[in-house]
Amino acid sequence: MSQGSPQKGNNNELNPWPAYIQERIAIFDRVKAENDAKIAAKESHPIKITLPDGKIIDGESWKTTSYQVAASISQGLADNCVVAKVNGVVKDLDEPLIEDCSLELLKFDNEEAQKVYWHSSAHILGEAMERYYGGCLCYGPPIAEGFYYDMFIENNQVSGNDFEKLEGIVKSVLKEKQPFVKLEMKKEDLLEMFKYNKFKVRIIEERVKTPTTTVYRCGPLIDLCRGPHVRHTGKIKAMALTKNSSSYWEGNCEAESLQRIYGISFPDTKQMKDWKKFQEEAAKRDHRKIGRDQELFFFSELSPGSCFFLPRGAHIYGILMQLMREQYRKRGFHEVLSPNIYSSRLWMTSGHWQHYKDDMFTFDVEKDKFGLKPMNCPGHCVMFSHRPRSWRELPLRYAEFGVLHRNELSGTLSGLTRVRRFQQDDAHIFCRDDQVKDEIKGCLDFLKYIYDALGFELKLFLSTRPDEFLGEIATWDTAEQKLRESLDEFGLKWGLKEKDGAFYGPKIDIQVLDALRRPHQCATIQLDFQLPLRFNLTYVGKDGNDALRPVIIHRAILGSVERMIAVLCENFGGKWPFWLSPRQAMVIPVAAKFDEYAIQVRDELHSAGFYVDVDLAPGDTMNKKVRNAQLAQYNFSLVVGQKESENKSVNVRSRNNQVYGEQSIARVIERFGELTKSKSTEDNF
Repeated sequence: MSQGSPQKGNNNELNPWPAYIQERIAIFDRVKAENDAKIAAKESHPIKITLPDGKIIDGESWKTTSYQVAASISQGLADNCVVAKVNGVVKDLDEPLIEDCSLELLKFDNEEAQKVYWHSSAHILGEAMERYYGGCLCYGPPIAEGFYYDMFIENNQVSGNDFEKLEGIVKSVLKEKQPFVKLEMKKEDLLEMFKYNKFKVRIIEERVKTPTTTVYRCGPLIDLCRGPHVRHTGKIKAMALTKNSSSYWEGNCEAESLQRIYGISFPDTKQMKDWKKFQEEAAKRDHRKIGRDQELFFFSELSPGSCFFLPRGAHIYGILMQLMREQYRKRGFHEVLSPNIYSSRLWMTSGHWQHYKDDMFTFDVEKDKFGLKPMNCPGHCVMFSHRPRSWRELPLRYAEFGVLHRNELSGTLSGLTRVRRFQQDDAHIFCRDDQVKDEIKGCLDFLKYIYDALGFELKLFLSTRPDEFLGEIATWDTAEQKLRESLDEFGLKWGLKEKDGAFYGPKIDIQVLDALRRPHQCATIQLDFQLPLRFNLTYVGKDGNDALRPVIIHRAILGSVERMIAVLCENFGGKWPFWLSPRQAMVIPVAAKFDEYAIQVRDELHSAGFYVDVDLAPGDTMNKKVRNAQLAQYNFSLVVGQKESENKSVNVRSRNNQVYGEQSIARVIERFGELTKSKSTEDNF
């Protein structure tokens, strides 16, 4: 395996390479020689390595590696492993084991292994960028699907036309099988190594709080990194650059402008082909394209991140809110309305001013600081506390479709999935400790009803106490146990996200899988012990004790209605089920002389509560009108002519070209009502 050479290059890259590359390598080699001597002097002793199946393997400290253990079991296993998990912590496969330990060997199908794989791919991209642009690398993390690298390039910009040349360099890096080498370095050596890069210097000076930290080398690239990584660059079998954009240093629009390149990689070429095919289908379903083509919504530079919903988009918005409201009455929720603007004093009490102020829109009013609300919970606490409460009133379930604003950075805005103005089906349940379990079960049942209606498959996760938390451990343990019992009794399989709870309480995270099997995080159910304390919320118990604390359950099912519409757009691919559809039927006259009857049919169906249009275009044939209606995703075409006008009927055809023949208007209204009530996803008559 080669570590590359500053003299080695091709026509796609700088010649010579930037001077800082060789200077960096010289410092690395010096420090590595010192570290290697220290490790060689370590005294080795026998250790026991326990595998997940309980099998124990003998090893030697400071000598035996996870890769060697994998190879002793099977060379195929060793070759397919991405990373090791030693005592629950991900480690390089070639890092020596130093004590008795548990060992898991993770392949690419493991989520943690994917992050490592894509992080290593980011380093390969970083090497190619340095060799092609020079410049100063900034951050290069793995993301939900793939990776990116940011680079500061003076007097130059990244273009998609560069990708072919960059990918040429990447291919040579993969072919060289450059090993990923970890090295622990002192802060002063790091500052000398990265003195050419003001961004790395900032990271070292502001973020590194210990005397030493680690770098990784692959070929000529050396970068600040905790790791771990794959064994060598040859483990990346298929890699592609996908897009580029501009960004800001650490997301601060007042800081330096950077160039960002995104990529994706896989351990075999078939996975890459499947991914590209998937992307083609996803592009067809992009909610921004569907919103534009179907005239549902649009965005304007006059109000970035705030959506303009057109009549048909507003129809979908209203149907989703109606779906929730129908259940609110049945399930004992009380809809409330709270202000949009609050004094900073409220946010100081809730804690948001200290931790969330930069993400809020704030302004001065008569020498006081105010902010647009980014969430409803503090306002609901004010509602709860405006008069004394009795145990008889609990549980008290407040629900609100309040308008929320969050000051998202302009570079992060993305269609309906990341906006500044949105509405959420927010609810806050104030209850006693002994009511928590039943309320959680009620929330889960409500959630399942809504997601069944929307046709989604659920994945549930319990997120437990994080390292930094508020409150007593005993309180957390009790709450987590109640959530576990509620999930077990609910009956659906659920997973565990250890240490992923909110700082104020454990939570249940809910993912939905769309038609392309992509996960989306929309709903959440969270326990909160801290807001009742911060707002001094109390109720009077049976025994007259007037200082009892309620528990708050935060509950959102749709989550952001905007985000849910984006998910639904892409899930249905613009083919809305009848009950949600903004184009339920198109009335089509076979000739102009039947226009009046077509309008009569449209009006009658409209009066019955359905979204129906009529096509009176004089130059189009009936067949073209039917085809236009199908392409526009009208659920049904209702063709009318002489026979239908005489019989007060229509000829029904679905968008899938299924012909149902002549039906009376009364029957059409009846069937449309059945489809609406059943929430059917099938357009069958």
